[in-house]
Amino acid sequence: MSVVQSMLDILEEQARAYGAKRIVSVRLEFGILTAIVPSAIQFAFDILAKDGLAEGARLDINIIPLKIECSECQKEAIMEEYSPFCPTCGSPTLKILEGRDEMRVASMEIE
Repeated sequence: MSVVQSMLDILEEQARAYGAKRIVSVRLEFGILTAIVPSAIQFAFDILAKDGLAEGARLDINIIPLKIECSECQKEAIMEEYSPFCPTCGSPTLKILEGRDEMRVASMEIE
């Protein structure tokens, strides 16, 4: 709930800054390792947006997959599930490039 409340605060602040009467749609992005459950985000959004600029807004949630780079073989890969080992060479020296802790408002449409 607190994550959604923080995002709603940001959305409404920005919408007001542009003179919006309402927020029509919002696109959120979360890294897969944040373990965010889209249905829980949608539920919280619907409750917390009530009586605000975002009430009734369409919510699109994008989960960013885990993208890694191996320090050993220099290969990049997308992992379906996290493993501490490179899927190409088996090395445990991975660098996570995307999908770890991203939580962002990617865009919003206002009226």
